[in-house]
This record gives sequence, structure tokens and C-alpha cells, in this order.
Amino acid sequence: MKRMFYLGAAILVAILGACEKQKPESPTTSAFSSFIDEKKPVSFGENNDVYLFAGGTNLERNAGALDSSIARTVTLTTEERYFNLIPQAAADIKDFSAFKNLVFLGTLDGGDGVSVYLRNTLSKDLLDKVKKSGADLLVAKNQNARDQIALYLLASDTARLQQLVRQRSEQIFDYLLERYQLRLRAQAYAFDLIDAKFFDKWPFTINIPVVYQLFKQDRTGGFLSFIYQPQNPNTKIADKYVSVHFEPLEADQIDANWLFAKRQELGKKYLNGDEILPGKYKVERAKIAGYEGWRIYGHWINKTLGGGVGGAFQTYAFWHAKTKTAYLVDNIAYFPQGDKLPVLLELGTIDQTLSVK
Repeated sequence: MKRMFYLGAAILVAILGACEKQKPESPTTSAFSSFIDEKKPVSFGENNDVYLFAGGTNLERNAGALDSSIARTVTLTTEERYFNLIPQAAADIKDFSAFKNLVFLGTLDGGDGVSVYLRNTLSKDLLDKVKKSGADLLVAKNQNARDQIALYLLASDTARLQQLVRQRSEQIFDYLLERYQLRLRAQAYAFDLIDAKFFDKWPFTINIPVVYQLFKQDRTGGFLSFIYQPQNPNTKIADKYVSVHFEPLEADQIDANWLFAKRQELGKKYLNGDEILPGKYKVERAKIAGYEGWRIYGHWINKTLGGGVGGAFQTYAFWHAKTKTAYLVDNIAYFPQGDKLPVLLELGTIDQTLSVK
């Protein structure tokens, strides 16, 4: 995507909790403040670093299964991980007590440091619950810091713990991803929104931060696009695009082939010739803005610009039955020096605010 530089708002430094200073508070920022505890100190660590506390056999038997789940990868321009699992010793628990993402594994009969710590710190009611069930996953939010999630996997013995980890590995990933996306949404909406009146002549609304500028609009063709770029060229900050396309469609004909062809068409017509790189994309069923639909994502290229440039993209599509209209919401990340997955996850939180009139 051809870079377009503009004079705009100052670059956002993403500090969790910044949204609480915005007055009046918008629905998007209040959603973030509702899941943090402002009375607690600021949390530490990267959004996608997960610190694992487990000792001895509990670590040996379960680290691999946890890593396979939460450190899963997605291929965009390159292979990127959702989370980094970082094992820590029991002796470090106090030092990491205010970090963002914590996972504890322990047993009621274990003599390792983590198991002893859990038996000494968890309430009697929780311990009794585990004694009765044999194994349980306990979730604590903002326990020691204002934006923290701590997952406790406690079982009667090592065998039950191993079974618990495998049964709940997908749920553990979902908990961590949900919190990650909430943080990214807070980052995206640290500023005010483009005035809702802008969308008076469009059949939809979408919450676009004011740091984005209008990129393309074609009411006849049903295409509207916004762009965010740093004030000055900066390889450490991504260029981000949010686009919405709509067109009449008598019946729900949207499927993997339709979505691929439509994204190629829009890239050629509105995105300066961007195209999906063959063999470097995936299509899947997905939910967008409350509607069941499709998602295509992967690697885009533009062979006509500077010998060829590229980046990551994702496009959602769904059919709106009441108005017999197909909608697409497209995101582009141009970030040669950085990871694209966090950018697409952040843009995805904007996509979810689409509302059809």
C-alpha cells in the first residue's frame, strides 16, 4: 500500500489506563475501564508474554501442552505467535506478582514450591472446591494489578493436573486472547472518535478513532476507507487501514471463493493494486459485528510500488438479510519492521463496532 503521510495527532504511546483520563468517557473507553481495577497498581510485562509457574513433574508434563495451545502461530507475511510462554521458578512468584499474564500449576499433594504456594495462598473455599472436584481452573482478574489475569490450575495429583491442562488448554488460550484484545481495544480508542455525523449518508456506522484520516470514499461503489500513519516516517509504527465495502446481494452467496475474488477486486480498484499473495492466505468461518460470516487473512503484495511491497491483511464478510446487502470489513497492516498480528488484532476490535442501519 502506497504510504501517505499527513499532519495529525501526536503518536499514541499505549499505556493501559490512559483511557480513564478521557472525559467524557465514550462507550469504547468505558468498556476498558470496566475490566480493570483502577485502585490497583499498574501491571507490568508485554501483552503477549505469559509467565508460567510450575515445579518438577508438573512443569515437565504440562509445559508442552500449554505451549502448543497459547503459543500457537499464524502465518501472515511470516509466522507469528499469539503468546510467548515463559516458565519461571517458584522463588520468582513474588517478583512477578504484578505482571499481566500469569499461569500457575499445582497439586494438593505436591511438594514443589508452586504447589505449596497455592495451598498456602488460595482460600479454603477454593481448596475445598478442588478437593471435591479433583481438579479445577480458577480465574483471577486484577488480583495484584489493575490489568492482570491469573489462571490457577489446581488438581488433587499430577495425573489429574495433566488431564485438566489438556482439557482446558483451549479455554486458557481464549481467556488470554480475550484480555489481549481488550487491551488492544483500549489502545485503539485512547482518543475520541470521528463524529458520528460523518456516516449520515452511509448505510452503516463504525467507530473510527480521530487519529485516522479519510483514505478513499466512493458512495456509488459502496466503499469507504480510513488510514492511520505516523506523522513522520517511522519503521517502529505500523500504517493501518480500515475499509468497509457494501453491495446489493439478493441471497447469501458469500463463501470462500466469493470472498477471495471480491478482495482481489477491491484491492485492484481501491487499494492501489494490492493483491492477495497466492498460496499465502487462509479462509475460515468467522463472526463479525454480531453476524455469522467469513474471514480471509494472510499476505498482500503490490508489485507496482517500488519494486514490490507487502504486508498483512484480513477481511471479514457477511450477508445482511434484512437489507439484502453484502458487507466486507477490510484491514491492512504495513509494518516491514514489526509483527503484524497485534496490529490485525487491534484493527479487528474496530471492525467489531460496525453497525448496519
